[in-house]
Amino acid sequence: MLEELIEIMRPKQWYKNLIIFAAIFFSKSIFNVQLLQLTAIGFVVLCFLSSGSYALNDIMDAEADRHHDKKKHRPIASGRLNPFLAAVWAILLYAAGFSLAWLVNSSFLAACAILVILTQFYNILFKNIAFADIAILSTNFMIRAVAGALAINVLISPWLILGTYLLALFLGTAKRKADLESLGKKAADYKKVFETYTSELLDNFLLMAGTLLFITYCLYSFLGSSAHTVAIMATIPVVFFLIFRYYYLTAKKQDIARDPENVFTDVQMVAGMLLWLIIFFLGTYII
Repeated sequence: MLEELIEIMRPKQWYKNLIIFAAIFFSKSIFNVQLLQLTAIGFVVLCFLSSGSYALNDIMDAEADRHHDKKKHRPIASGRLNPFLAAVWAILLYAAGFSLAWLVNSSFLAACAILVILTQFYNILFKNIAFADIAILSTNFMIRAVAGALAINVLISPWLILGTYLLALFLGTAKRKADLESLGKKAADYKKVFETYTSELLDNFLLMAGTLLFITYCLYSFLGSSAHTVAIMATIPVVFFLIFRYYYLTAKKQDIARDPENVFTDVQMVAGMLLWLIIFFLGTYII
């Protein structure tokens, strides 16, 4: 049973919460031990809260998950875990998360509460409304980034809000497209929104989101960065490569789009991300 309880926490998806470190990184405070500790606590909080939401989501979506080629193997959908035990586990995870959030500060706690509420609105309502489903998921990702700024009391940059929202929009659309193409005729049985979505429509939406993300990053490089402008501008070709390499991979390797953590299996993407990190770090903290 312990194995199933850990499985519904989906620790493989905790990497999404790393976006909380964006605020401390871009505010040039990464070496401030106190602020780094607060951000690390915030990361743990988001992991607890997201795992609690995953558990509740698995309870509510158990029947739909049985129509999904991968999700049908989840503990509740497969019948390996009692839904009541999963609900108790979710409550305990929420209690742990909110208790730690209260120790950070009230603003961070409020952001966490909004995140959980929006997640449940998504599970109950918005997941069945085409485009609203992706919009809400992207908003939740953006809230994680904003929570990082609130945890350390730094100014919330509009570039942080817009950039993280568009990144989530891009990744979320890619996932929807890959799910639709992989599930085929069974897609509508899994999610109602697939009655509206078509592969062509999502591909156009994906290209639009990727283009907007790239333009936003270019504008940030010229106008919004407080780091060494020339160094940050040097990352523009790298970001272009990363965005459209991922776009290419979503067309060729559906497993990467459906499970974004698989992107780390692509050598070119990993090399591009490391190159971006090195150049940006030098431009922000060294030059």
